[in-house]
Amino acid sequence: MKPQSDVFEIIKRTSRLLQTGVVTGEPAWFKAVLAHPPSTADAVQRVDIVKLRKKHPHLSVKKMMKPMEIVYPEDRIRKLFYRQHPWELTRPRIVVEQDALDFQRCEWSKLEQEYKGLDGESVVQRTLWLIQKKRLSQDEAYDIARKEFYLLRVKETIERQTAEEEARMFGAVFSKSYNERGIENEAEALEVWKTRAQSVTKRMRSRFGMAGDEEEEASREAEVEN
Repeated sequence: MKPQSDVFEIIKRTSRLLQTGVVTGEPAWFKAVLAHPPSTADAVQRVDIVKLRKKHPHLSVKKMMKPMEIVYPEDRIRKLFYRQHPWELTRPRIVVEQDALDFQRCEWSKLEQEYKGLDGESVVQRTLWLIQKKRLSQDEAYDIARKEFYLLRVKETIERQTAEEEARMFGAVFSKSYNERGIENEAEALEVWKTRAQSVTKRMRSRFGMAGDEEEEASREAEVEN
């Protein structure tokens, strides 16, 4: 069965369930699908095959009829930013929206927003605003947004450090950071490896005797004297 037939069958069955009262609440997608049913034709790129054949004689018809690639200006800016700042992807982000209207509350004449945390998407939207409103090139707009991003990140770091120092001054106790825990775990692993290496070395010495160790020690003393 084709995908379009599957969709129409789902619409019919949903209509029957609503009419018989088996389903009481109308699904959120139901009216939208009824108003804009899926096309019965495959969505393919409309191209002039004759012209394309002359330009690319070795191109197959299958590749000519491939769907058009959808590319937005935001994609290029976003890709550039995260390629230059990969660690920004490790920062926690809130992706849940209460009413899906968060974009209406943002005004990108400035990078810092009241309803949105600072992240790579802020740089993307600020860059687009500068391109559209200030008529700047993408490189110029991105450079401005990137510098503003750095200044706000420094400001956030200073504010966080100041708040932590004030809290410690009043007796607050903070748990260890992820970096501190990682360093401790690494030190423990190195200590285990050191103990294991010493044990293996001791067994090897007992197996092969101390002759080799004495020769090595004598050679070291000779190097020191020289």
